[in-house]
Amino acid sequence: MPSGTTAALWHGIYCRPGQALLAHVLLESGAHWSGLPIHALTTTATISHEASTLTPWGGMGENLDVWHAHYLEGLLVSTLKPIKESGRHTGIMIDWSDGFSKYPQEHKPLSLINLSSGQFALLPNNYFLLHDSHFVDPAAKENLKYYKRGDTVYWEGSQ
Repeated sequence: MPSGTTAALWHGIYCRPGQALLAHVLLESGAHWSGLPIHALTTTATISHEASTLTPWGGMGENLDVWHAHYLEGLLVSTLKPIKESGRHTGIMIDWSDGFSKYPQEHKPLSLINLSSGQFALLPNNYFLLHDSHFVDPAAKENLKYYKRGDTVYWEGSQ
């Protein structure tokens, strides 16, 4: 392959348990390509972050639930780990319909974030902060140190 980039339209995703989430794209040549890793997708010509930085979690099942959270689309994001970079939330949320049953203490949906570098990150909710001048109060960030992972699993009728 020649060096450089190829314009593409990203139209689908898939993965298997433990595998990184992969993309289906339509290339400008007309070819349909499957299996493109998220770290290879960028809105610029630069790829500066590795896969493990942008998608720190592998698939937690075979059945994906993907939805568009309209409110989150376009909100400014500050990533906390594994890299510190600003970006914008795409509004796309990804979850596994069978993930909770397998990993209840670790389960959380992933957010697709377009980083300022142009690459996309797929991060769990405790890896970034959202900024919204209409709601988020910077003084409330003091409370972040008290937030702990929930180890209690609540079932219908439980207290």
